[in-house]
Amino acid sequence: MIYSYALTDTSGIKFVAVQRHRRRCVERVSSKTFDQALHGRLYYQSSKINDDADEQPTILVPSLLAVNKQIHQEGCDILYSNELVFADPIALYAFLINLGPGSASHLRKMRLKGWGYGRTSKAYNNACFAVLIWATNLEKFYIDTSIGWYRNIRHAAVQLYRDAFPWLEAVGNAKGRSDAALDILELGEKCLDRGYSTYPDTQRRKIFDDELSRHLRQQQKRVMAKTVKRTKVSKVSGDS
Repeated sequence: MIYSYALTDTSGIKFVAVQRHRRRCVERVSSKTFDQALHGRLYYQSSKINDDADEQPTILVPSLLAVNKQIHQEGCDILYSNELVFADPIALYAFLINLGPGSASHLRKMRLKGWGYGRTSKAYNNACFAVLIWATNLEKFYIDTSIGWYRNIRHAAVQLYRDAFPWLEAVGNAKGRSDAALDILELGEKCLDRGYSTYPDTQRRKIFDDELSRHLRQQQKRVMAKTVKRTKVSKVSGDS
């Protein structure tokens, strides 16, 4: 099928953040350039981001979707079924702010390879998940990096809740279960390897999931309690 040739990259579509005309945006790069960016080389040098690499990314033709409505409907899911890989939260944020709710709803697989630690980049940890709230149809969201500094696994869950609660709660509302995002979230080996825990990987993930689920359920109870209180106040006002 022509859509498969024009709209898919089996190695994943990789993005790094760049600046163009004093605006943050993303640029698609080859696997080699992406790996160099992860290790601090060529980072944000948009004028030479692909020039110093020996390879170019697989050519895609997303403009094909603009030909007519039928092609857009047939090809949109194919394009967005690619795994989208982001070097860090800045790249993820810059990509998502240019997507509308309609396009975001087609996203299926995303992978985050870095986390913000500096005074400036740290703010994007929350910002990228705030603009991810329309992507409630994601099948998998991979985090292949340590999520902040923590001394035990429960603190890691608290850190992710603090940064990602807009998207976590949006998925819960869409799926009808407060912790539904845990079915989508996949954590890489580096994600829970900090601290002094000697637990095996499966037990680490269970501790992490239980703690994150607890925070999500508590927030749902707070929201429901406020709703019940407002309903009672409205009823009393109406009776009077």
